[in-house]
Amino acid sequence: MITNNAKTTIRMDDYTKAVVDYAARYSNQTRAAFMLSALREKGEEVIQERFATMNEIAPMVLSVRDSKIFLEALERDFEPSEALLDLKKRHDSLHIVDRT
Repeated sequence: MITNNAKTTIRMDDYTKAVVDYAARYSNQTRAAFMLSALREKGEEVIQERFATMNEIAPMVLSVRDSKIFLEALERDFEPSEALLDLKKRHDSLHIVDRT
């Protein structure tokens, strides 16, 4: 169980706030509880879609063995290399906006 609480502040326009408040009320939740459940649900959906897509695409491009290695590598945490950190420094100095 995760016990570390992170705090995030968001701004909503009046319409969005009204939609969230009505939806929270209709589901017998507080606004915060509703937003957390909706965020978690959407986040899990995105992760599942990504995983399913990668499992469909990787074997088409790679061998079964290589696709397994590739998918496992995507799931692992990593420490960036010096070359990657240098690239990020150069990227930041060019003022390139990353929209991914």
